[in-house]
Amino acid sequence: MSDTTLTLPENLTIHQIEAHFGGFKLALDSDADVFKLDAGEVESVDTAGLQSLLVLIKQLQGAGKQVEWLNAGDVVTQAAERIGLTQKLQLAS
Repeated sequence: MSDTTLTLPENLTIHQIEAHFGGFKLALDSDADVFKLDAGEVESVDTAGLQSLLVLIKQLQGAGKQVEWLNAGDVVTQAAERIGLTQKLQLAS
């Protein structure tokens, strides 16, 4: 089983989503079975950023891929909790 790590940007906000969506697209085009989302560098995230992650995760799942989180710190997890996306983003333990 192969895996790919996608390092999320420092600012995962509406102002930077378009710039980073290309990286998300490359991840979708990969033939890896497991996608690791590394959120260790994320310092700010907004609803648009969480929505883009949700789209990415749903598309990966639809393609039969597995998603794992690396370094999903307080910034991402607390933002997801605030809008009720913890489970859908697979951040719940």
